[in-house]
Amino acid sequence: MSHSAARRTASLALLATCLPRFSHAQDLPSLEIGILPNISARVLLAQYEPMRTFLQRGLGRGVQLSTAASWNAFHARTLGLEYDLVITASHLARVAQLERGLVPLLMYEPAIKGMIICARKRPLKSAAELDGQTLALSNPQSLVTLRGFQWLSEKSLVRGRHFKTINTPTDDSVGNVVLQGDAIAAMLSGGEYRAIPGPIKEQLQVLATFAEVPGFVVLASPRLAPALVNAIKEALLRFAGGTPEGTAFFAATGFSAIRELPPGLMASMDPYVGTTKAILANPG
Repeated sequence: MSHSAARRTASLALLATCLPRFSHAQDLPSLEIGILPNISARVLLAQYEPMRTFLQRGLGRGVQLSTAASWNAFHARTLGLEYDLVITASHLARVAQLERGLVPLLMYEPAIKGMIICARKRPLKSAAELDGQTLALSNPQSLVTLRGFQWLSEKSLVRGRHFKTINTPTDDSVGNVVLQGDAIAAMLSGGEYRAIPGPIKEQLQVLATFAEVPGFVVLASPRLAPALVNAIKEALLRFAGGTPEGTAFFAATGFSAIRELPPGLMASMDPYVGTTKAILANPG
């Protein structure tokens, strides 16, 4: 056999060993990532596209992004184990862990700011001016809202007694609700405020930043094999470690890191579990 023929035979043998692996990778079931709809689905899915692309390449299988029309619908799907990977608020993550055995993997940084905003043309000087007024809520089930009600109660402002609230479906509308005068102010997260369209945001101002709550948590379905869960976790840490896709993701979302869960974080959500379940059961 000539030298060139031997090289061709070796190449074909190498290709033969690679083809089954390639075929097997293509046959692997895709992963579905469920993302809490804290902002509009259009913006959310665009922000997460770099993560989808990176994980699909790194894990060698298809990756699909999903969300839901509301926090309640999303949480119901989470408890129904409809997602392979879940990215959700820390208090919802704790409920999912306790009720359905989802496995916490990582958390986002920085912590989430809780804010109250008002219209520039109708500025408020202090939270005390909410007395007798209407406050718009961007996400009534959010940890920011729960912590915000606690902050207001410390100022002797109790929902239903000193002020009333109205719910708005997305960040795109909460600013309009305030500008139109349907509410004197709105309570929302820093990420939701960031997502308000520029022309609307220019007419708003921040009355107070009242707290910082733990960032989003990444959880794996208990149905996933441990080896795959570890591979996903390692891939996400690589993604957040300075890759072009990770850099694009952080620039678009305002997050700065994805890191290991600090000890005690999940248990620190226990005081909110009962209230969270009650609100999800009665969203009105």
